[in-house]
Parts: sequence; structure tokens; C-alpha cells
Amino acid sequence: MKAIRVAMMAVALSAAATSVSSAQQQPEQASQNGRRMGGMILRGITLTEAQKAQQKVIREKYAPQLLAIRKDAQTSGTPMNQAKLNEIRAAQAAELRAILTADQQVIYDRNLAEMRARQAERGAGQK
Repeated sequence: MKAIRVAMMAVALSAAATSVSSAQQQPEQASQNGRRMGGMILRGITLTEAQKAQQKVIREKYAPQLLAIRKDAQTSGTPMNQAKLNEIRAAQAAELRAILTADQQVIYDRNLAEMRARQAERGAGQK
């Protein structure tokens, strides 16, 4: 009986430590995920300082909208509105593409096509 209590306490402490640890890492992970996504779509493209400033403005413009959709899904317990997410992401991508030069747009389009192909492969593998 005592061994079971000790084991249960160990499990509870482990779960508590894990949740505290993940809560502390979430803001950092979110910013890294954002950088990774921007890094993937802009791989092979060197932005000027002006383009970097414009990119930041675009990202900040759409961040509250994307966050609102995520928060709504979390609070309501319903799945995220994928159609709305895709609509916002498409508008953001179009604005980002518009700040690029013609040569950069070619690379951007190629990166975007590769990302979509990878997403399609993952989607097909999950079905």
C-alpha cells in the first residue's frame, strides 16, 4: 500500500514538473516556430533592412487575428476554423511576397510550393 502511494506521488510530481516546464517554454517555442516558418518560406532570400522592417509590420498585423482564432478554439473547445486560418495566412503570404523583388519572388514561390508539397504528404500520411 505504501509503495503504491509513493509511486502515485512520484507520478504526480513528475506531471507537475512537466507542466511547469512546458508552460515556461511556450513563449520561447512560439517565437521559434514563427522564425522557423519565416525561415522556411524565405530560405535562400536575403532581405534588405527595409524589407525586414516591412516583414515585421506584416507579421504584427496578422498575429492578433491568428491568435484570436487559436484562443477561440481553445476556449470553446472546438476545432480551429481552418478556412479562416488559411484565408489569413494567404493574405499574409501575399503581402510578404509583394515586398520582394522579382528574383526573390521566384525563390519564394519555389519555397512555398515545397512547403505545400510537404504538408500534402503529411496530410496524406495521416488519413
